[in-house]
Amino acid sequence: MKDPLQILQIWFSSSFPVGSYAYSHGLEAIIDHKKINNKEDVSEFLNALLFYGTLRNDYIFLNSIYKGDEINDLILASASTKERRIEMIDLGNSFRKIMKDSWELSLADNTAFVYCIGKAALHFKINFNDLIRFYLQSYISNLINVCVKHIPISQKDGQTLNVRFIDQIQKFLNQSKKLSLKDIGTTFFVADIFAIKHENLDSRIYLT
Repeated sequence: MKDPLQILQIWFSSSFPVGSYAYSHGLEAIIDHKKINNKEDVSEFLNALLFYGTLRNDYIFLNSIYKGDEINDLILASASTKERRIEMIDLGNSFRKIMKDSWELSLADNTAFVYCIGKAALHFKINFNDLIRFYLQSYISNLINVCVKHIPISQKDGQTLNVRFIDQIQKFLNQSKKLSLKDIGTTFFVADIFAIKHENLDSRIYLT
C-alpha cells in the first residue's frame, strides 16, 4: 500500500512532468495589459478564480467524479476558450502517459486533467478532502509563480500569498459542500475575456 499523502506530494510536485509551468490560464495577457501589478491584485484574481471561476468548477467536477459520475465531456464543454480546452486536454494527456508508464494505471485518452486526477485518486483510494486541498493549492501556487516571474513580484510576496491561500482554500471548502453539477458556471468573466486576448498576443511565453 502506498501512502496517499506521499502520492499527492509526488503528483503535485513541480518535478512531476505534466508541464503545468507552461500554462498561465490567461494571466500572461492580464499582466501584459497592466491589469495586475502587485501582490494584492494577484490575491484578488486568485480569490475570484477560487470562489467564482475555474477552481470552483473543478471542485464540483472532482466531487462528482468521486460520486461516480462520468463527466469528461461536460468538463471539456465548460472550457470558455480554445486555449482553455487545449490546456485541459494536454495536461490530462501528460498525466495519463505518466500514470501508464510509471504507475501502471491506464486512463482514457484525450480526457481533461481534472478528470484524470479524479480517476487516479479514486484508484489509489485517496481521500477526497486530501485530494482537493492538494489540487487547489498546487493550482494556485503555479499561478503565483507566474506572477512572481512576470509582473514581477518578490519571492517573499509569492510565499505570503501561498500562506494566505491556505486559509482561503479552507474558507472556500467550508462554504462549498452543497455545490453540485447544477452549480457549474462562472461569474469571473474578466479571466475568460483575457484568456481570449491571450490567443492574439504579439509575443508570449505561456501556451495559455
